[in-house]
Amino acid sequence: MSTVGPETSGFMPAHLAESILFEDRGDAGRALAHALPADLSSPAVVGVTRGGVEIGAELATALRAPLNVVLVSPIRRPAELHAIGAAAPGEAVHVLEPHGLSAAQLVVATARARREAEQVDARLHERRPPLHVDGRDLVLVDEAITTGATMIAATLWARDHGAHRVVVAAPVAASAGLALVRPVADEVVCLYEFEFLGSRAIWFGELPPLADEDVRRLLEETR
Repeated sequence: MSTVGPETSGFMPAHLAESILFEDRGDAGRALAHALPADLSSPAVVGVTRGGVEIGAELATALRAPLNVVLVSPIRRPAELHAIGAAAPGEAVHVLEPHGLSAAQLVVATARARREAEQVDARLHERRPPLHVDGRDLVLVDEAITTGATMIAATLWARDHGAHRVVVAAPVAASAGLALVRPVADEVVCLYEFEFLGSRAIWFGELPPLADEDVRRLLEETR
């Protein structure tokens, strides 16, 4: 099942071109919380990026559910910023396209991304251990879905850890990425879907970067 908000055009609608969709991540989270399924059983919220954790804090408060994080890292071609996939801690990996990489190069790139995900994930859990998601209805949240690779890797991670039901949530998404995510999730909740998403920053009035300490603070405050 997929829940999508009113805007599904290929470009920014005219009435949005002169404004923003959300004041900040907190505003996006409060709006997203109203669209979540009403029948979640033993729910938990997991942010898949640092920004996802800040949005997830609002969802966790609304659901009266625990909040945690799983850090997913992009798989990149050597010396390039363009992501060709994503890796979560453990064995959860999704590759969109190898883009000319040999099998050996792809193994190296994937191992690098997995190592980064595990190192950052460990830092974020220094003061609070990872959440046990076995048997829970899990809400995976990010501030945007672009290629879909990050959310697919997170969903595979959730399945590997025994989640009963996986609900993917994001305030904005690109249509192509969302189309890849829908078959692997039990439900997708997205407020605004666009054919061309552009930079996620244009949809938020404020979108400051978050440090590891910001995430640890959010996890401590949302219990």
